[in-house]
Amino acid sequence: MSNDEIISEFVSITGIATSVAQQYLSRNDFILENAINDYYQNENVAQKTSKSPDQNKPSSSKFRSFSELNGSTDEIPEDDDDMNFFTGGEKSGLAVENPNKKKNARSLVDDLLEKAQREAGEPDWREEEDTKRKDDKKGKVFKGTGHSLGSVERAVESRTIIDPTQSFADKTKPEKVTRTITFWKEGFNVDDGDLYRYDDPKNQEYLEQLKVGKAPLSLLNVQMFQDVDVNVIKKIDESYHDNKKSKPRTFGFQGTGQRLGSPVPGEPLNFEETIATSTTETTGSENITTPVEEGDTSIQIRFADGSKIVKKFNSGDIVAVLFEFVENQKSGSRQWTLVTSFPPKPLDDKKEETIESAGLKNSVVIQKWI
Repeated sequence: MSNDEIISEFVSITGIATSVAQQYLSRNDFILENAINDYYQNENVAQKTSKSPDQNKPSSSKFRSFSELNGSTDEIPEDDDDMNFFTGGEKSGLAVENPNKKKNARSLVDDLLEKAQREAGEPDWREEEDTKRKDDKKGKVFKGTGHSLGSVERAVESRTIIDPTQSFADKTKPEKVTRTITFWKEGFNVDDGDLYRYDDPKNQEYLEQLKVGKAPLSLLNVQMFQDVDVNVIKKIDESYHDNKKSKPRTFGFQGTGQRLGSPVPGEPLNFEETIATSTTETTGSENITTPVEEGDTSIQIRFADGSKIVKKFNSGDIVAVLFEFVENQKSGSRQWTLVTSFPPKPLDDKKEETIESAGLKNSVVIQKWI
């Protein structure tokens, strides 16, 4: 038989969903007999664990002495969760702990880890519900929200009709998520979150819910009706705080930088901040404004202190005129020179080169400290 025929045969015998049947057959190499035995073995285990607790309820009798039996008429309390039994001879005895006594957090963790390991290979029964929902969507019967059209003549307004067969969970169920719980020596944490200590009673309630297969909404940060896959990591021999300290913390670049070379042409400069700083050092750092003079070309001069000025020159003037103008505007003992903006090229005041031949018409000239 083909795999599809084997799956159909398995479904007809067991009556389970096709997706679940495919999981059983896949892990049994599509051997029908082995898959059926595997399915009924899991069914038997599920039936044993779902028996009524009254059948396994321990006896309420206590070990009592003859004097207590003869002289005491008080009723024996029914709650024996926190009591221990004793057995042995006249001069020797052995304390036996009540098996129904509430377990501590470490025992809950051991049971939870054991359960996670035992159920790791079990089929995902949630797929059966998802398969039914997909099959319903593929059906020929229309399901969903409808709209009825109104009528102006009859004064009937349009209204929305909600599908009464659509459940609340189908409309609001969010997507499935995955959470990772790591168990440490002193507690546990979810993903990369904070530590939940074992000695906190509230955290023990979380462990109890996880043990019975419930997902604490606040712990796992999930919504109602939301499916969640929980991955368990066992590190009970390691400390949470030591592991956190050993991880190097990464930070983005912090600090200040300095750019080398001349300013990039076209990039806006914060001259206001530069001028405010330079005024504390020298009184000649304010922007200089001069009346408009005659000339056939405009040259912007950027001074080393951050100020700037636009001055008209004649294209036939020599480059030395620029040096004389800057010298008159910014006198000082510090040596300087003039360079073009881009590409940065130093100017020579010794050459008999005109502004036009040097290519400085309508350009930017920068004063630079030497």
